[in-house]
Amino acid sequence: MRFLNHQNAGSKPYLSLVLVVVALACCSSCTVKWQLKRANKNYEQQAYSQASERYRKLLTKTGLKREQQPEVLFRLAESLRLAGAMRQAEGYYERAIVRGNPNPDALLGLAKSQQANEKYAAATTTYEKYLLLAPQDTVARQMLESCIALRDTAVGSTRYLVDNVSDFNSNKDDFAPAFAEDDYSVVYFTSSREDALGKKKNIITGDKSTDIFFSKQSRNGRWSKPLQIDGEVNTKSDDGVCSLTPNLRAMYFTQCLTRGAKIGCSICTSTRSDENVWVEVDKVSLSDSTFNVAHPSFSEDGTELYFASDMEGGYGGFDIWVVSRQGEGDEWSEPTNMGPSINTAGDEMYPYFRSAGMLYFSSSGHKGFGGMDIFKASRKEQGGWQVENMGLPINSSADDISIIFEREREAGYFASRRRGGKGGDDIYRFVLPEAKYMFIGSVRSYEDVAPIADASVKIISSDGETKMQKTEKDGLFSLQLRPETDYLVVVTKTGFFNQKAKFSTKGLEAITTLREDFRMRSMAKAIELENILYDLGKWELRKESEESLNQLVEVLNDNPGISIEISSHSDSRGDSTFNLELSQKRAQSVVDYLVDKGIEASRLQAKGYGEAMPRVVSKALAAQHKFMVEGSTLNDDFIRQYVHSREEEDIVDQLNRRTEFKVISATQ
Repeated sequence: MRFLNHQNAGSKPYLSLVLVVVALACCSSCTVKWQLKRANKNYEQQAYSQASERYRKLLTKTGLKREQQPEVLFRLAESLRLAGAMRQAEGYYERAIVRGNPNPDALLGLAKSQQANEKYAAATTTYEKYLLLAPQDTVARQMLESCIALRDTAVGSTRYLVDNVSDFNSNKDDFAPAFAEDDYSVVYFTSSREDALGKKKNIITGDKSTDIFFSKQSRNGRWSKPLQIDGEVNTKSDDGVCSLTPNLRAMYFTQCLTRGAKIGCSICTSTRSDENVWVEVDKVSLSDSTFNVAHPSFSEDGTELYFASDMEGGYGGFDIWVVSRQGEGDEWSEPTNMGPSINTAGDEMYPYFRSAGMLYFSSSGHKGFGGMDIFKASRKEQGGWQVENMGLPINSSADDISIIFEREREAGYFASRRRGGKGGDDIYRFVLPEAKYMFIGSVRSYEDVAPIADASVKIISSDGETKMQKTEKDGLFSLQLRPETDYLVVVTKTGFFNQKAKFSTKGLEAITTLREDFRMRSMAKAIELENILYDLGKWELRKESEESLNQLVEVLNDNPGISIEISSHSDSRGDSTFNLELSQKRAQSVVDYLVDKGIEASRLQAKGYGEAMPRVVSKALAAQHKFMVEGSTLNDDFIRQYVHSREEEDIVDQLNRRTEFKVISATQ
């Protein structure tokens, strides 16, 4: 009885404990379901900062079902990546894939994160896996090709020097610089630093809403502490990414408002008062209000406005568009898409128009180093644009955006999320240092290597500029060159054949010396044409002769003022009359070839000498053949006196069988 009572007495607290556990389990399940719903809503609203916090907390909840974890991990990774936290995102993508998330976008996100984290070999493998599932994704294929190139070698390096402008930057986002004075002494930029007016946090980044700040440069080169621009431009919403009109009296800027659960961006304008205060803020109507328009940039003359938008008619996410000013006011034409040369299936943003038909922009769709890269687009003569990556170190594996230039030189500012900054996006200064190239060389005689003084060295650049210099007594010369230029050098001297050479300074180091040593042949001596070959007893040229004859064509084209005689000689074997006729026909065959190649017949004479002019032994021939004596003539008397074998006789005959040319008249 006591035992039964004990059991009965003890059953009441045990039953209560069970009920409490069940109630807590139900409550936990309801809480997880509610938190997941809120996290998903934040994610769909692109409130990635809030979404990542909620997804991260959900992963610690015991009520989250095992089958729900792969999707939560994927959305957490996406939220982190889209908010710019690439390193954290990579780890969560990997966990989502290991847990069996079947979404191909998990592979795509992992590849993008690996690329941004400079893990190019790993990103290559991941892109390849993704493209097996989504072969139609052209942007991913572009990124794969970029990773392959970056994996194999350090490509795309340029001579730009890049430095972080620590005076501008904070531990938050600082980006979109713009010049506010003609002398570049004042720079406007956009920042989410703690001094910004906005009390609300940006739903994507979790930072304060952005404002436009400015900084002034002092005489010692330092920049003042950034302050908000005065006037009505900055509000509690996101304000920034501005462009000033050419006269600096008006400014167009981006304003992004939170509309319910979404961010909507539009372009506004403001006027600068005489007191340097920005007033009269108005919205610029460029598209249907359901679309985003942002990142304005004026052309050099202010008649065109470039901007980024996700409006209908584009090629991907955000595209670059342009409108033209209608009249004197702020009326603009219908927007025109910049076309598929510039816009891709990815995002194109932050346009910047520079003089001479040069457009700069940031893109995630063209081949790059990871994230967004800065690209340069040049107008083609036949229409369209030629787009090229700005290369390292302007671009990095992180997002690189919003470049601007000084007018007079290759210098300016841009923003980047690369490693080593103060935090978030930082503003960087860049400059292309002056390149110094020297072209030095010598001009000497081909025959005895003696220096030739007073030879004219003319250098012609690809843009038409010509420089001239005379050689010194020692035959030396030196000329200064420009970077990224192709050159043709022509060396002339009365009594010598002209010489020429081609070279380029494109892609060379900043300080480089180029050298070319010219050897000029005298026009006073006959020059043998090597490898002019005929079949025995024939005068038709063999195929092997063309290379040597084409070189003669080049000499005649380079020296248009000369006329020459083509001389053909035979050995002393056989009938002398036959040898004379055969040599004449062989000389004529060379003339005929030259005429076919465009050389005027009036500049050419054919002369067959048969065996009448045997070769005279030069110093070089005497050194080459021990049985020969310098100054001797290779005639029958020489053969009888000095030749002691059939082999030596064949050498003499071969040397006598030759084709030469000599100048018979020349005009400069």
